[in-house]
Amino acid sequence: MRAVLFINLIAVIILAGALGRMYEGAPLPWTTHKAVVAPAVAPVVPAAPQPPQAEVQAAATPAAEARAALRILTEGDYPPFNYRGPDGRLTGFDIELARALCERMKRDCRFETHGWTSLVPLLQRGEGDAVMASMLIPSPGRATAPKGEAVIFTQRYYSTPGHFMARKSGAPAAASGAGLAGKRVAVQAGSIHEAFLKRHFPGIVIVGVGSLDEAEKALAEARADMLFADRNALLRWLKAGHEAACCQMVGADYSDPEFFGAGVGIALRASDKSLRDEFNNALRAALDDGTYATISRRYFGQNIR
Repeated sequence: MRAVLFINLIAVIILAGALGRMYEGAPLPWTTHKAVVAPAVAPVVPAAPQPPQAEVQAAATPAAEARAALRILTEGDYPPFNYRGPDGRLTGFDIELARALCERMKRDCRFETHGWTSLVPLLQRGEGDAVMASMLIPSPGRATAPKGEAVIFTQRYYSTPGHFMARKSGAPAAASGAGLAGKRVAVQAGSIHEAFLKRHFPGIVIVGVGSLDEAEKALAEARADMLFADRNALLRWLKAGHEAACCQMVGADYSDPEFFGAGVGIALRASDKSLRDEFNNALRAALDDGTYATISRRYFGQNIR
């Protein structure tokens, strides 16, 4: 009996060995119902979705890029164009117009006041971006370009013609050469206005005085029949009233560039042509929408463009 059991045991061992060789390298049939263990590696976590490159750049910079503030240089002592009011605040025609232009350019403009003779040198050294201080645009025979780095100008933002004024009683119908013969005309001695009269009105009697204020007083007191001066200065005198109530503007503007320049412009460095174009575009917009005329009438009673 033990011999039979021994023979059966030997047969089982031989059969197991054969099956092992048959399934070498593969799961045995009786293990296929068990779960397969995954390899021991960290699970892969999906990356967060990334925006397109353009969106990444937009997130790194403001949606509307802030434009650099402009430093506008002015004198601050030339009423009614640029001066400080009773509250110390900078105001005047130049300043109000500059603010209107900056608004149209979507620029933050900061004003700095300096002595007249230092304005262009500061601009040339890069210590300002523009000069808006009633500066005449150079023209042949009237002015020369500033020394140092070349300076360019915008189109004029107001003109500076000469003009006659007379007393309301006995004022001539027109300020022509023949009609003014023998008239006493007050004018500031040594000025471009006196030089203009001497060339174009040889028949008048020139009453030379030391200042425009004295010329205005001479007309108001009838020590002169007429007065010849800068149109804008005369408009300012009329708007102030008082003794100017005696008088009125007569005739047309005299705009000879040789004497009165090509008008007043904004000065910039020659390298800032694109900024000049921005100012010119803003000025045209202010002219078109009536803003310029409104500011001009506030200071002079009329458009001085």
